[in-house]
Amino acid sequence: MDSIEKSGEKPITYDDVSKSIEKETADSSRIVLPLASIIECGNHITQINRKDSQKYVNEFAGFIEKALDGSEPWDIFTNQSELLSTEGLRNLVNEWKSLSCCGLSMGDVSIKQVAYYYYSKGYTAEIFTGDTGLKAYQPAPHPQILSRNRNRR
Repeated sequence: MDSIEKSGEKPITYDDVSKSIEKETADSSRIVLPLASIIECGNHITQINRKDSQKYVNEFAGFIEKALDGSEPWDIFTNQSELLSTEGLRNLVNEWKSLSCCGLSMGDVSIKQVAYYYYSKGYTAEIFTGDTGLKAYQPAPHPQILSRNRNRR
């Protein structure tokens, strides 16, 4: 599994992902695995040649287990539980109905919602994807508030 590439997407290699995780870990970032990403990645791993897939299954399962435990740099999934409530799922369906015309799948919309959930809590949220359509919905960085120098005239 050297890279993942589809039409309208930039290929992301295993090395790209590994380097990103290392960088974010060094920067003390928290990494979130949205449920849609877990399912989609699991589906892709299952499609790998059977003799090679077990290595990736075990490695990805390790990431999921760390996320479930809240081990750094992974953020525990239950922090997003309000998105899976009846109201949260109703919001997902309604947003998907309005964004499906733009090519966003329900999984994409749920990833977008997870990013905005963390953004609304004051975090910088990056959607790590080669899918340019989904990446376009990444929250903008929070504005920096500059203090005025009172000694300046």
